[in-house]
Amino acid sequence: MVALRLLAAAIATGAVLVGASVPAGAQQAGQEALEQFCSGDYMRLCAQYDPDSPQVEQCFRAKLRELTPECRSAIQTYQKQNPHGRKR
Repeated sequence: MVALRLLAAAIATGAVLVGASVPAGAQQAGQEALEQFCSGDYMRLCAQYDPDSPQVEQCFRAKLRELTPECRSAIQTYQKQNPHGRKR
């Protein structure tokens, strides 16, 4: 889901991360991990919102503690690869 990339970027806005540019292959792997590990959390917690909407981003931020450890880890990895929530 493309929306999960946007979601991770939105969640990342709460943290200040500094890092170098990440190779495209690593970025793709991070996006795939978000899709693999966070899709179920989206369906369980925030499916009432359009996946590309600001509301789903707000929902994930509000329910961050309810996310599975795997999803939180995937988000954290994505944040490191995409500092400041930049879309690449």
